[in-house]
Amino acid sequence: MKWYGEPINDFKVRVPKSLPPYTDNSDIERLFQAIESKATHKKLITRDRLMVELALKSGMRRGELANLEVRDIHGDFLVVRRGKYEKDRAIPLPPDLTARLGSYIKDKKPTEKVFNLTGPSITMKIKKFARKAGLSELHAHALRHKFATDLLEHGADIRSIQQLLGHENLSTTQVYLAVTDKRLREAVNLLEGGKSPKSVELPGESVDNRPIVTVKAVYKSAETVSTVFPAPTYFSHFVVSNEGKTPAIELEVGLLDSHRNSLEGRRETVLMVGERIEWTPTLDRPDGQYYVVCQYRTATANKQSEHWNQTWLPFELIQSGTPGEVFVAPGHLTFRTDIDQNDKITIF
Repeated sequence: MKWYGEPINDFKVRVPKSLPPYTDNSDIERLFQAIESKATHKKLITRDRLMVELALKSGMRRGELANLEVRDIHGDFLVVRRGKYEKDRAIPLPPDLTARLGSYIKDKKPTEKVFNLTGPSITMKIKKFARKAGLSELHAHALRHKFATDLLEHGADIRSIQQLLGHENLSTTQVYLAVTDKRLREAVNLLEGGKSPKSVELPGESVDNRPIVTVKAVYKSAETVSTVFPAPTYFSHFVVSNEGKTPAIELEVGLLDSHRNSLEGRRETVLMVGERIEWTPTLDRPDGQYYVVCQYRTATANKQSEHWNQTWLPFELIQSGTPGEVFVAPGHLTFRTDIDQNDKITIF
């Protein structure tokens, strides 16, 4: 309609919220049995099984499997190059798979494709094996879903799963919490045990419905960087965004020194879902360790609303030799939930 010259600016489509499929371990065993019972081209059994197992234990997309080259495998980890959003990422591999993968590629050239299959070919192969195993609903992307749900069931944190899957937003990864959340199962199991639900330690809101506020350091183009300083980019500002499912209210962002004393802060009444704010604190300060901390509440009507959540971003500050250029080396984000009013960081 925009091309036609009659744009519909007030028209919105609500995308249905569907859960990813859940695949039982028994289904995977049946899939492997179908691969190994191949009647023809038996020499390809090793390749096909290894490809499926790598998908199950790395969470790689079918296109990433197709593009994987021998030189991308480095001992006990591999590098996914030019993944979705044109981002590279590293994925650790379990020892047993590392050994068999190394043996499989030992005579291949560095630039050779590991499996020598296109993305559509991988889809058709897995569909064929699934049909043979009587699993009509199992497809190539279901192996990626299986990887994510297995990690959750074994206690992996949601941020690590996001990095392994290469998701741009944490809210994309959160959908797996609805598929397998042991705390929800434990809460329901209390009905059989006759215990009071109050004895279960659950957050004020379901994790799937919480605001999740992230803090990221943003950098400017490398072209403007002084050649005297070795770093390729220099810091521009911080971005605070809500990647969760509900608004964050009474949001406070603060810059802390190495002793966690407040140096500067900013307040926002509310940060809506998907909303982001840019913050450029004064960083004309001595080199060393600093923190950006963001603390906020969830918009609920119960007493749990008195509890706060925090996001911590540690970073190293280095002043460039060129005035106005500040280098920031961020650490890993840390999320803390259900913080009592008395344990809040005093920013203002």
